[in-house]
Amino acid sequence: MRYWPWAILLLFLLSWGQGAGDCSYPEIWQLLSGGELSPGSRTILLQIRLPRLLAAFLAGAMLAAAGCATQNLFRNDLGSPHVLGVVNAAALGAVCGLLLGGWMMTPLGITFGLLTLLLLFTPGKIRGWDGAALVLAGIAINAFTSALTSAALFLADERLNALVFWLLGGFWRISWQDVLLLAPTAAIGCAVLLALAPEMDMLLLGDRAASLAGVPLQRVKPIALLVVATLTAVVVSCCGVIGFVGLAVPHIARMLLGASFRRLLPGAIMLGGTLLLLADLLARTAAAPLEIPVGILTALAGGPFFFYLLLRRGGTGK
Repeated sequence: MRYWPWAILLLFLLSWGQGAGDCSYPEIWQLLSGGELSPGSRTILLQIRLPRLLAAFLAGAMLAAAGCATQNLFRNDLGSPHVLGVVNAAALGAVCGLLLGGWMMTPLGITFGLLTLLLLFTPGKIRGWDGAALVLAGIAINAFTSALTSAALFLADERLNALVFWLLGGFWRISWQDVLLLAPTAAIGCAVLLALAPEMDMLLLGDRAASLAGVPLQRVKPIALLVVATLTAVVVSCCGVIGFVGLAVPHIARMLLGASFRRLLPGAIMLGGTLLLLADLLARTAAAPLEIPVGILTALAGGPFFFYLLLRRGGTGK
């Protein structure tokens, strides 16, 4: 893992030189070395490609961190942020924001995503944060918000293409404003989860064992859920729906680094960011000049991985 930052840097530079526009590696070298660069090339490199690459890495890191926390919370290998209903709720909010005016996409996406916590906290308080109750609440939220999103798409008329493309997930509309939202959210959320690492490890033993060991479940679980929901809602509101990262990356990191949350979380963060950087590079180059939505690529890779998990666990998901 000590060479991982260098691998990320190389992938970042490789991706920076790819994409629409007549800007490649000579222009990047001129920019980094302080040489002469046309205003158009400078705009492409600094205002279009650079925030996009940073957003791709941050989104992958945030989804991976949320996935690690979710799997520990539910003690289930098949856990992911999608289980809680936050993804579909944030997508519904962003769709409503686009219909009401494009500038409202991110605020409404985050708001709708976080509102799901109110629905999740109700069964949590009644049934003592039982995992089954939270999963059932997430299923209900997913069904309801999916229906409302479909209704919004039905009413979208001429904006339908933009909505569908955004829902498939990608970084084509990313700006520095989005990066300035993603970066502090990622830093604070991941720092909180890392601070909860001992408690997250104890949760794998079960609620009763964790409680006997002194873990304050009524405090730890709501905080972890709040962080998971916030990380997920911010990513969805900025980048659309990008699936399977929160499911697959924690497993890969666990195979490489073990189950200790203090080691698992940083590894998953780097791996998740790297995978979405790679997915974004493929999205821009595989069918150039067309751009493939990143969510399609992650689903194509994540679907077989999901079946692998089912077969590995004998179809139990435990």
